[in-house]
Amino acid sequence: MEFSEVSGRLIASVIIVVVAVIVRFLVARAVTRANFASEETSRRWMVMGRNVTVAIAALALIFVWAEELRTIGLSLVAVAVAVAISAQEVIRSAIASIVGATAKIYSVGDRVIVGNVRGYVVDQSLVLTKLFEIGAGNVRTGRTVSIPNSRMLTEAIVNETAGHKYILHSVVVPVRREEWKTAKETLLAAAHRAAEPHIDGCREQMEELARLYALPQPIVEPFVLAKPSGPDTVELTVRVPSEAQFVWKVENEILEAWLEASTFET
Repeated sequence: MEFSEVSGRLIASVIIVVVAVIVRFLVARAVTRANFASEETSRRWMVMGRNVTVAIAALALIFVWAEELRTIGLSLVAVAVAVAISAQEVIRSAIASIVGATAKIYSVGDRVIVGNVRGYVVDQSLVLTKLFEIGAGNVRTGRTVSIPNSRMLTEAIVNETAGHKYILHSVVVPVRREEWKTAKETLLAAAHRAAEPHIDGCREQMEELARLYALPQPIVEPFVLAKPSGPDTVELTVRVPSEAQFVWKVENEILEAWLEASTFET
């Protein structure tokens, strides 16, 4: 843009502002001299005259600087789009963090599964959630996994503790078809022994949850389900109540009892 064009638009802008000030003064003077029925009516006309004058002046200024405003507007839109694209992961994570906090999906200390990652929540921020990873055998691996909160918007979150002390844990054991009945008896006996310190507390908690959410009362006592998994194998699923922090110990007791059973010696 040439200097003369800028000068012309600046002069036009000054004229518009001066005219607007003069018109506002004249309107205010006319309203003051008028004999209105009440002060409210006088004030109403005063405000209306001021607003109309300002609106007309603003439209005139926009008309004078239309080309420049269009250029600036396009630049601002481009910047906003670029920022949104580059920071979309951060924005999604922040939104997910707010949603998670509002819905109370999980909190520090809960044991959760996010995708293929399982662990205890040890820290939460606006962008990331940190987990102490749990590996095979329900024991911690010693590794810390940082998960973007945005995954809460796209993946199912399993909260294994949900802030409760007890859970109903499942242990899957594959056995040979010819020994599944004996294995079932051994596993069920082991499950009863391992669950003894936990079953009363778990029953009370499940009864409370059933009343709170109007749900059927789940079976708390240990049981074993059998499912054929191949021509020569059967999959036995042991369901056992356990305090959440000792679930690894309960599972280990059940598996050791099965492995040490004399009927499975070779």
